[in-house]
Amino acid sequence: LGWCLPIIGLTSSNQIVSQNWNWTGAVSVVGPVLQLATWTHVVASYSSANGVRLWVNGTLIGSSGPFSYFPSTVANTISLGNSPNGPSGCATGSIAFGQFYGMLDELRVYSRELTAADVATLASP
Repeated sequence: LGWCLPIIGLTSSNQIVSQNWNWTGAVSVVGPVLQLATWTHVVASYSSANGVRLWVNGTLIGSSGPFSYFPSTVANTISLGNSPNGPSGCATGSIAFGQFYGMLDELRVYSRELTAADVATLASP
């Protein structure tokens, strides 16, 4: 139960994508196809001033531009590697449903938008 929408994932053509939602639907930033068997640092962020921003290996891939996001009033869940409810239970936007086959490491969730300096520091420990 609750609100189900993916905020980072892969498109049907295996491109990395970050997204958030406004009243009209998904607002997405689509990045490159990531190399197999290569560690990749990915940051997805949102602020009303910058919108959705996607960073890969410390480089800003793109930004959606400003928009207003209105959070749900029900429980929100973070799911890693797969949608918890399948195709009928979640909104998808640009993210394709399906299992992620790979490894995830060092997930962090912040209560603020990261700066370019923050992202650079995280991408190059």
